[in-house]
Amino acid sequence: MSNSQRLIIAVCTRARKNMLLACMNSISQLVPHHDFEITLIICDNNSKPMTSKDQEEIKAAANVPLNYVHEVQAGIPFARNTALNTARSLNPDWIAFIDDDEILDPQWLVEMSKAMDKWPAEIYHGWTQSTPEDLNAPWSFHRPRNKRQPGTIMETAGTDNVLFSVEAVTDLNFDETMRFSGGSDIDFFYRATDRGAKIVWVPDAITREITPASRLTFGYQVRRSYSVASAQAYISRKRFGLQKASKKAILKAIGRFFGGIAGGVGSSFLFLINQRKGRKLLLSSAKKIASAIGLVRGTNMNLGQIYQKIDGS
Repeated sequence: MSNSQRLIIAVCTRARKNMLLACMNSISQLVPHHDFEITLIICDNNSKPMTSKDQEEIKAAANVPLNYVHEVQAGIPFARNTALNTARSLNPDWIAFIDDDEILDPQWLVEMSKAMDKWPAEIYHGWTQSTPEDLNAPWSFHRPRNKRQPGTIMETAGTDNVLFSVEAVTDLNFDETMRFSGGSDIDFFYRATDRGAKIVWVPDAITREITPASRLTFGYQVRRSYSVASAQAYISRKRFGLQKASKKAILKAIGRFFGGIAGGVGSSFLFLINQRKGRKLLLSSAKKIASAIGLVRGTNMNLGQIYQKIDGS
C-alpha cells in the first residue's frame, strides 16, 4: 500500500459499556499508520439507544471520527448488517470488524499494513487471544495458542478481528436467521471465499479479550459446542445441499458421539489419578457428544440460541 486509504472499523455492542470503553481506549492508542485514515462505527444492538452522555463518553474515549447507529432488532447478524451497510454508505476502501470486549494491540494497524504488502488478498484475519477471567476456574483449560503459520490461506473468518476490502463482499449480508446461534460471520466469509476472495492469516495483528466467568462453566461450554456444531452443519447445508451436508455431518457425528462416550468412561478412571485431567477429559467428552447432536440438528436447520443471553459487563 502506498496511498492513504479509508478504513472503517465497526464494533457491534449489546449493553457492555465498561468493556466498550476499554475497547475505544485501545483504538485511541493505535500506532498511526500513513496507509489508513480511520473512521469508527458503533452499532448499538439494544431496545433503546445509548444516552447522549454515554455516546459522548465513547466518542471521547475513541479519539477518532465516530458514527453511532442503533439497531433495535436483537441478534448479532442484525447489528452486523446495520454496521456493514452504514460503513458501505461512507464509501471506504476497507472495513474492519472487532468485538466490543476486545483490546487492540497498539501495533494492530502496522501489522495489518505489513500483511497487505507481503500477501495481497481481499481479507485479512488477525489473532484474537482469549484469557479466562478466572485462571483457577474448575472448567477453565483454554490457553492462547496459534495453530497457523503467518500468511496461511483460510477458508473463512470471524468478525472478532478481520479487515476486508469492500469489493470482496459486494452484495453480501449476514444471515439474520442465525440470530442467536453464532456463526453468521463464518457463513458470511465462506460466501466471500466461495466466489473467489482470499483470506490471509495475520497472527501479529492481535486483539485480546477476557473470557467472562459465566462462559467458563461446564454447562455453558457444552451448550456452546452444540451451538457451534449446529451452525457449522447449517452452513454446510446452505453451501453443499442436504445430501452432501448430511453425509458429512452423520460421519462426524458418529465419531464424536462414540468418542465422547468412550472419553466419559475414561474420565471416571482418570479422576482417581489426576482430578484436573479427569475434569478436562470429562468436559471434552461432553462437548463431543453435544457437538454430535448439534451436527445432526443443524443439518435439519435447527440452530442453537447460545448468544441470546448477554455475558460480561
